[in-house]
Amino acid sequence: MDTARRQLDHLIEQEELAPADYQRAATLLGLYPSLPRWQRFLDHLLLWLSALALGFALLFFIAYNWTELGHLGRFALVELALLIAVSAYVWKGGRGLAAKAALFAAALVVGGLLALFGQTYQTGADPWQLFFTWSLMILPWALIARLPALWVLVIGLWNLATMLYHGTFGSVWILTGDTSLAWALLVINSLSLSGWELAARRLTWLDTGWAQRLIAAGVGMAATILALIGSSDTLISAELLIYALVLAAIYGVYRYLKPDLFMLAGGCLSVIVVIDGLFIAHTDLQEDGVFFLLSAITIGSTTALVKWLIHLNRLMHHEPEH
Repeated sequence: MDTARRQLDHLIEQEELAPADYQRAATLLGLYPSLPRWQRFLDHLLLWLSALALGFALLFFIAYNWTELGHLGRFALVELALLIAVSAYVWKGGRGLAAKAALFAAALVVGGLLALFGQTYQTGADPWQLFFTWSLMILPWALIARLPALWVLVIGLWNLATMLYHGTFGSVWILTGDTSLAWALLVINSLSLSGWELAARRLTWLDTGWAQRLIAAGVGMAATILALIGSSDTLISAELLIYALVLAAIYGVYRYLKPDLFMLAGGCLSVIVVIDGLFIAHTDLQEDGVFFLLSAITIGSTTALVKWLIHLNRLMHHEPEH
């Protein structure tokens, strides 16, 4: 769709297409969503929002009426909601968007059930155990449901459990120090993204685009934080080396193997943040003109990278440069 739009713009620039005919040409090419497409989009959007709203509404209702419901009432309400959601998925045969939305709502209710159990019986478990157990309980559903959103939820729970684990113990398994959390999140999200992309080559339902980009954002944030913390004292560190390798991998994969300008733009944003962070960490901010120089560096690097992205976009679509 973007390529067709750029081709129309190029035809207008070459005076091969009159500007007055642009609207008609764009409509014929399907660049503008038709009424059925808008209806389908709104139908899907409202269905997913309804599933989320029902899941969270149940949790809020129980929290607000905690004393009035009692132990039996709370568990009965949550288990009934879970039964209805799973039954709706089975009734639909696991097919269709409504079945998938029902299963996703059921996955949210499982988290509410675990939280309710822990709060009612005061098991003494750490918060990270709740979210990690939650991810394990819905993992079989993710394996059989062919639902990318459920896999994203599982990966998100792994991230959250890792952060809570670090908040409790100050380290993440064998990883210690100030950068331990960033290292752990980088490993989790990098493995998740790599596994997702490899699986998407065989399972087309995994190749959604938005899911990979969301996980890649987690990779980028972890790598950026790792680079900023690990290089706060020196410009030569293992963290910066790993950061450079992550950027190189993103460029290699999403420039040549699977071109994706969004991924490359995210890498450029990370580079700008790291450059500014390193400048601040290794500069005396009390000196005159430092903030002016920082602004100049930010503007200059942003301009250069935006021009590079525009050039790269044209190369990806084999368009002539002007």
